[in-house]
Amino acid sequence: MVNKIEVVEGGYFERRIMSFENNNEAYNFRLSLGETRLESGRHLSALIGRGKASSEYIHLGLTIKGGEYTRYNGMPIGVGNLRIYPEGSDILYQSMGEAEWFAYSIPREKLQKALNDYDDGKIKLIPNRIMTFPLKAENYEQLKTMFQEIRQMACQPGNIELSEDVTKMLSAALLNSFIKAICASDGQPDSIKPNSLAQLHGQLIMATEQLILSGQENNLKLSDLAKATGYTLRALEFIFKNSVGMSPKSWFVNMRMNGALRDLMEAKPNMTVSDVATRWGFQHLARFSAQYRDMFGELPSKTLSRVRERNK
Repeated sequence: MVNKIEVVEGGYFERRIMSFENNNEAYNFRLSLGETRLESGRHLSALIGRGKASSEYIHLGLTIKGGEYTRYNGMPIGVGNLRIYPEGSDILYQSMGEAEWFAYSIPREKLQKALNDYDDGKIKLIPNRIMTFPLKAENYEQLKTMFQEIRQMACQPGNIELSEDVTKMLSAALLNSFIKAICASDGQPDSIKPNSLAQLHGQLIMATEQLILSGQENNLKLSDLAKATGYTLRALEFIFKNSVGMSPKSWFVNMRMNGALRDLMEAKPNMTVSDVATRWGFQHLARFSAQYRDMFGELPSKTLSRVRERNK
């Protein structure tokens, strides 16, 4: 669950555990279909994730479970919404419970040509902008069923690599279904402007994370953070609770704790718990150990001990 993974080909995605008490299992699937890719993810409990999408593809994303409580870059996903994400999109993903999604990655020119051929060029892809298409129920169900059937077929035990003819057929069928779904949704994306409030708040949260990570000890005070961003502490509290459902303090403690967990899981032979705690801005070792145990179910020394035993 805590491993950094290439969840969308050419990009990366970093998961963060919120509590050891819940089922932290997560599953990922990827199928290469020539010029296109089909990928999916499923997690069984609340999840925070940060990452970056591939710069070579645009990504058509559809959440088929948990959309009502899942957000992307501060914006609610919603149920039955197809989103087109531009190349190299920053990813700030947060879900308050079990969720499942699919992403179809395709070169921009290929998707635009298919839209032009199907609907005489009425729909134009907008560079550097997320476009959202509310799908009709029948199109949503068709895509959902197709995704699940393809995944089931590709994941059969002992299944050999799909032939070139089969991958071409699947890619064409997927693209055709996406085009039909987009054009059936009245051909007009929801008006999500680049400067919309939700998107700005998502960008602010990502920027504040980067500001903290760029510091030497990752322990920038919230008052300093507010000053650096130009917001008041009260405004920051409102933005975080409205966007990600928790206070800035809780959000950044979770971020730093997960960073410490990763460092311990990848520890070099001479690394100590104190080294990791200091690197992530925890100045009191005993307090850090107690918080770590509350979040991950064991003391950091135990994690380090297991890693060293494994690496022998």
